[in-house]
Amino acid sequence: MNSYNAKTAIKRPVRLMIALFILISCFFLFGKDALRENNVDNTVVLIGNLLLFLISLLNIYRSASAINNPNPQVFVRVFYSGFVIRLFACGAAAFVYIYTQQGKINKPALFICLGIYIIYSLIETTTLKKIFNDRKSNA
Repeated sequence: MNSYNAKTAIKRPVRLMIALFILISCFFLFGKDALRENNVDNTVVLIGNLLLFLISLLNIYRSASAINNPNPQVFVRVFYSGFVIRLFACGAAAFVYIYTQQGKINKPALFICLGIYIIYSLIETTTLKKIFNDRKSNA
């Protein structure tokens, strides 16, 4: 029986995530003067981008390896545990940021991080959906 190779199927979405990470990072590194004028702390956004990028890569690789398991519950558990990991990691990072800033929270930067969270989540979810559908059609 040929097993669907999900590891090769995620190469394109991983490249997309890497490109998105580089694009966002460059935008917030090179545009920091304009962002400061609009009261956006680029350091918060860069750290948030890095955190979300790494968690999304981890989740995609874990889910892609679980997709070939004959028990469908394994994939579901891995997918939802990835969601919980991302949620708790972001919550912990936000808590640390809010606690260390002592009332000087940069709300625009947090909202930008929320937007980045949504973008990475959409890429991850659509990628895994496509891999899962491709695997089912190749079976």
